[in-house]
Formats: sequence, structure tokens, C-alpha cells
Amino acid sequence: MLRRRASLISLATIDPDAEPYHDDWEYEPPPLSIGAVCGAAEAETSLCSRCQNFDIQSFSKSTDRRKGFLLKEVEAAAAEGCQFCRLLLDAVKDIEKPDYFYTNVFMGVTKLSPDLYVHMTISDSYKDENPASPSLGLQANRFLIELGDRFSGMKSPSSHEICIAADPGSPAALNGDILGRYIGGDPSSTSHYETAQNWLRACTSHSKCNETVSGSIRINPYDAPFPTRVIEIVREDDRQRLYLRHTDGLHGAYITLTHRWNEFTGQCITTTSNIEGRLLGEDFEQLPQLFQDAFTIAEKLGITFIWIDSICIIQQGDDYVDWRREAPKMAQYYQFSVFTLAGTAEDMTDGLLQPYAKDAIPWSSKLVRLPYRDKSHAVAGNFYCFRRRLPVVEDYMDQVWSSILFRRGWILQEWLLSKRLLWYTPHGLFFECQQELPRSYDQSQLTFTRASSDLQAYLRLKASFHFSNIDILSFWYPVLEVYSGQHLTKPELDCILAVAGLAKEVGSILANPSRRPSLESDTQNEVYVAGLWLRDIHHGLLWEEQHTAKPWTSKVEEAPSWSWASLFTLVRWPERSKGTKNIFSVTGLCFERKGRHDIPDHLVFNGCRLRPYIALTERPTFDPTNMFSCLHIRGKLHTVNVRGYLETKENLKNAALSTNYSPVPKSCNWRAVCSAFRPDIIAGWASLEQLSPHPTACSDFGIAVYALHVSTRYLTYGLWIKTSVPVLDVLYLEEVEVGSNSFRRLGVGRISDPQLIQEFDGAEERDFHIV
Repeated sequence: MLRRRASLISLATIDPDAEPYHDDWEYEPPPLSIGAVCGAAEAETSLCSRCQNFDIQSFSKSTDRRKGFLLKEVEAAAAEGCQFCRLLLDAVKDIEKPDYFYTNVFMGVTKLSPDLYVHMTISDSYKDENPASPSLGLQANRFLIELGDRFSGMKSPSSHEICIAADPGSPAALNGDILGRYIGGDPSSTSHYETAQNWLRACTSHSKCNETVSGSIRINPYDAPFPTRVIEIVREDDRQRLYLRHTDGLHGAYITLTHRWNEFTGQCITTTSNIEGRLLGEDFEQLPQLFQDAFTIAEKLGITFIWIDSICIIQQGDDYVDWRREAPKMAQYYQFSVFTLAGTAEDMTDGLLQPYAKDAIPWSSKLVRLPYRDKSHAVAGNFYCFRRRLPVVEDYMDQVWSSILFRRGWILQEWLLSKRLLWYTPHGLFFECQQELPRSYDQSQLTFTRASSDLQAYLRLKASFHFSNIDILSFWYPVLEVYSGQHLTKPELDCILAVAGLAKEVGSILANPSRRPSLESDTQNEVYVAGLWLRDIHHGLLWEEQHTAKPWTSKVEEAPSWSWASLFTLVRWPERSKGTKNIFSVTGLCFERKGRHDIPDHLVFNGCRLRPYIALTERPTFDPTNMFSCLHIRGKLHTVNVRGYLETKENLKNAALSTNYSPVPKSCNWRAVCSAFRPDIIAGWASLEQLSPHPTACSDFGIAVYALHVSTRYLTYGLWIKTSVPVLDVLYLEEVEVGSNSFRRLGVGRISDPQLIQEFDGAEERDFHIV
């Protein structure tokens, strides 16, 4: 449905008292037929006599909803020009035929050559269950194809499937038998826009898609708070014109665009020099095709406002003041938009609306028309079939998750926060929302059980980002692990900012898990320090460089050494262990880097709370953009010696098992750790990503470093009688300057040797700080 909306904004000024916009004109176009989408000639089909009598209702006669055609008859009919038989034959031609045999004690193995059948199982998005009620129809959108004999049950699955589609107003669709749709290979077609509108309309009833992640605010995406600035798309003399608008405090409907920055982006950014002209509709001539297509899509879907970061945020000329102010607001911008638009092609030079490649399945497949028979077995129009690869979940993985766009650091936050996403891929549209699994252009839906383990982990991650998750920190660390492997154009500026929107929502959930009315003040008391949470700092500090990561080559100097944000490298956190005891205490914090940090700027109470925030006299302590923090600590520091690498698999296995580390690494850069008094005994391991090269690293006594006792976990063993022994989680440190009482992180590790643990027990607590 196309909707024209009255503009909120006059061309000359912004009226803060403007009425919220409303529909002043609506038009509901009739749905396009598949014949109109693909062309009448393409829809014409030559069929053999069997396929002319095809009866889709016959699939309901068997409990497994399966039917078979004899392979040799399919081959013969395909050779004579039957297009449906050709479609079936193309789907099975590369299948390895099953081996049939039987064995007895006298004859040995006897091979059989039974007649083979092309088996078709009618299905709705690979779901195993049948429709809840026969009155709902067959509810199918594909045939799952297998090759095998008639009776044994031994079948070889095809790597392709036959999708089935019907016109929206046809008997096949209205009776609930055919759920699939065919929208053609042109993303600028009316059928594509109608499909997107239907997806968006269906999503409006989803509760999870109409509230913030923290559950604190209900969202009406068509009357939502605007970002500080948006681009307005207007029609003047039947030409599209663009205006940058100041919209802070106004409400309406807008979409967001996520994109990968490149050389063309840099040529069209908003700066302090051109912002005044853009407010007047000037300086929009050199926009890339991606942006132009985004404006077209917005117009076609009846939305006249769009937010694009490179245009709506001042990128140059103000020393990043506007950028730092706007970045934390992205949690709101992406959550409140009608949808986020994304293009996943590696080369976006030609934009979003280029026709799909002719050799891409299913667009290379012949569209075949079959007669549709209703429950009375009378012919009532037609439905259509086309071949595509199996399953659709692989298309989503290839075209979305494995795309170059998903290597971008900012995309993770945008994917997790956006309530609705419209993915324009080289193979077709995908629609994704917060409540349901993604859907593809043919109306099929991803099936979780058919997803790879990696994709299942990502989908679980998204599902867990919600206030109903009672352990929201179980979401935070996996997100950072994924994020640490992505690319940032300006990591020194963006490494914390690119997850600030996520931090804002997580902070709201942590501070107010029961969603009490006092959410805002509670959130201000939550303490977020350089990408970690003070309430969970003992676990947060235990990040480790991924064992498979390439050696890091640069740092973020602004971030403290103890934060994962300080290095450009893949990181991971250890599994939590039941019964773990936290040891040191944080006594104070400094939020700004200075020459000396002898005295904290804020005192810490109850382990994770700063002095109460007083709205009129104190600045908020919760800052999702916090880049630097100094931790003032009271704890036990003890000197240990770091020796050579644990190079053999046996040494790594012993070190992992003795310290309750899982999974056992196949290879990594762990070093042996020893007591200064017993240098011949391996007491634990150290992963030292920041240890400077040292000529005596493998000498008899190793390198002396400080170890901070962070927490104690317990290794339990024994079949009948359980025994628990302590294992120390430690942070390895070096003093910044001798006598400064200021330390920086070298790495992380564990200690399991009982005698070295006794040395820690005998050490006295001291006050110091880590930068």
C-alpha cells in the first residue's frame, strides 16, 4: 500500500508546535499476478499429460505428504518438452543414486537395481509438522526433492528444491493451499514494494517489535521521536528534492540506512561548511547511487524521511563534537525507525535496485505453471513452480551474514537494535524483525534447526537481547566477541561508540530488570567503564586474545590497557564457573586520563556503585561512550615468573585441564608460569598479548611480572567422592614506572599449583591503580 503523507516541515522554518502528520491520501493497488511479474510468454508452460492432471490435493492422502514420479518417466517426458518434468530432472540430475543391496550367509552381498522415483514432499519452510487443521489448507510453499526407490525409505536428498507460488488473489492462495509467492528478478518492481509493505504491515502486531529492548518505552514507528536531523524527500515540479532538516523534538515516520563507508561516502558527508546549504536543499548532487535508491525505496513505501549517518551527523569541521553527541542516540534512532534499509552486495556502485543476475538461482530457473485443483479436485486456476537451492537459510547466511556489510563494526549494533530490516541482496529480498525468524522473497521463513551452528548462535544472540533475559550479561560478552572481529574505519574514535547504543539498552535492563517507573535515575547509577560493567568487572577483566587471532598490530591509545577495546584483535571470555569467588575490590574510579591517578575522582560503594547521582548538581555517572577509566583497586599482587611457550599439545592439554579451562585449545600462545622459588614447576599459564619482546623470555628464571588475584574458581573431580581444588584467575601486570603504584595490563591466565596458591594466600592486600 502506497501512502502519501503531509510533510511535518515547511521549507523555510521548523515549527515546534507542528501537528503530527497523518495520512491525507491512501491507495491500495490490486496485487500483481505472477504472469504480470514475469511476462506472459515466460509464464506459458508445456506439460505432459500426467502434469496436466497434476492434483496438489493428492499430497494430503499420505501421512508424510509425499508423492513420487517414476524417474524414467520423468526423463522421457522432459525429453519431449514437459517443463515441470524438466524442472524435476534438473533438481535430481546431480544426486548420487542410493546403493540398494541385501546380504545373506550363502550369497554374500547382492546388489539390487529397483526403479527409482523422484519423491516430492510438500512443505511449509521445511517444517515437519502438518497444518493444525485441514480447513486451513495444505499451507505449502515448496516441494522437498529426493531420489530413491518406492518402498525402502532409503533416499538421497537433492541440493535443490522446487518452490511453489500463487497469485495473492487466486483460489490456490485464498484456500490456504499455496503460501509461496513469486516477485520476479527486478527489485524495482511493484511486486517487490508490495511484498515489503505486506511484511511491514504484518510486523505491526508483534509486541517485541513495538517496544524498546529494555521494555521501558512503547514504540509507534509511524509517530516516533525524530532524530536530531533527518533528510526530507519532497516532490517539486514532479522532481525529487532533498532537504536536511533539524527535527529534534518532532515526531513522525522515518527509515534508517545502514551502509559501508567508502571513498564515495567521504565525498558526500555533511560538514560545518555545507550544512547550511543542505538545510536549503543544496549540495546533494554528488550522492552515490546507493543513497539515491534509498530515497526511491522510501518514497515507494510512503515514507518521506530518512536518516543516514554520513549526512545527518556533522562529520567534519567541529572536532567530532556532533558525532560524539549523536553516537549514543543511535539506540533510539534504529529502534524507533519504521525499518532499516541495507544492501549487502560487495560492490554497491550500482545501488540497490539493479536486476538480479540471470545466473542466480532462482532467477535462472524456468517458471513453470501447473493447474490448481481445489478440495473437490476441480481445476480452479493455476499455481507456479521454480527451482532454487536448498535451503533458504543458506541463502540468508551467504547473502546477509557472510556479506561484506556484516564485516563492518557498526552493523552489529544496527542489526541488534533495528526492529525491522529490509535486506537487498544480489539474490533477492530478505525481511527480518525482532520477533520472528527472517523471511525470504518467496515468503518462506528460515528454519532454526536447519541453520548452521554459527548462524544458530547469531540468532540466539539476537533473541537474548531483550529485557526478558534474566542474565543480560550472558548477551554482552558474546556480542563483544563477535564485534572484536569486525572492521572499523576509525577504530581510535569508534571502538566504544559503535556499541554505545547496545550499552545504553543493557544498562537500562541491568538497572531496572523489573521495569519499575524509576528507570532513568536507576540507569544513571549503573557504572559502565571502557566497554565493561563495574558490577561484573571481575569477569569482564578476564578477556583473552582469541587463540586463532592474528597477532595484533596496533592499539587504541585512548582506551585503558585492561579493556578489550585497547587492542585491534579478536577476543574471548572464559566460561563462567559455578561457585567462583571474587577477590579484589574496586575502591574508586577516574574517568579522565591525567598525569597521575593517586586519588580517585569517584569512590565506589558496595562493590559497584558510585556516590548517588543528584540530578541538579552532579553529572550522570552512566556514560555509554566512556573510553577511559582508571580502576583503583585493593587486592593481592604477587610476583611470578613467566617462562617459555607451551608448544606441545600435551602441555596445552595439561595446562587447560589442571586449571579448569574449556575448551582445550589446539594451539595458542600460552606461556608457562612458575613460582620464583620453584622455577622448574609449571604452576599455571599466561596469555600475554601485551608483553614486550624480551631477550631472556626463555631463560632459566623467566621474566618477573605481577599477578593480580582476580577470582577463585574450583576444579571438581572424583566419581564417588568429590574433591574440589582452587584455581586462581589472575591478571598479569607491569608497573608503569617504578614506585608509581600505577600498573598496566600484560595479559591474563590461571594458576593451579597449590604451593604458589599458598604464596598468594600469604600476600598482603595493597592499594594501587590500573590504567
